[in-house]
Amino acid sequence: MRTFTIQLLGVVRYLRPDRNPLRRPIDRVHVRLVLVLGSLFLILAPLTVVVTARLAGNAGLRAERVQSRTRHRADAVVVDDSPNGSRGVLDETVRIGWRDPAGAAHTAVVPTVEGDTVGTHRSIWIDQPGRLTTRPRKHSQTIADSVMAALTAVTLLGLAHSAARTLIERRLDRRRLELWEREWVAVAPRWTGLP
Repeated sequence: MRTFTIQLLGVVRYLRPDRNPLRRPIDRVHVRLVLVLGSLFLILAPLTVVVTARLAGNAGLRAERVQSRTRHRADAVVVDDSPNGSRGVLDETVRIGWRDPAGAAHTAVVPTVEGDTVGTHRSIWIDQPGRLTTRPRKHSQTIADSVMAALTAVTLLGLAHSAARTLIERRLDRRRLELWEREWVAVAPRWTGLP
């Protein structure tokens, strides 16, 4: 705990404005830019999270409503359980058949469920034209997608913040080195006695 306190005091000492004659104007510019970037991140991060979560949540809710209106549960029957088309034990398939709301017959090849034999009934989801589809989107999926979208957005914002700070610090370090070189050219003859 003591080490953290000492480090925190060092950061505060570095960032606070002072009249230290050894601190050059470029160091003061650096401090101001770090404070501005940090403040921008602290302001933009919560806004980014809220906006992204809201956009993803609204899109998910729309998808939930559309899918709940257009997808229906249907009863299918296993019509063929022969191993034709199966590539192995883990991906064995069966052919199922069902009728859509208009009465048209459909078939599809699907992964085997334990106990599938010819004549076994299975519950499936179909869309309005009667094609096989997935179950309608659950609200928990919408919530999870919203959280993931918000986390991704704030992570990308953090990466942008980090990249901007790195670029600024590199530019300022290059400028510092130029200033030190100029100052050394002026001071070196007095210190070393060489022209």
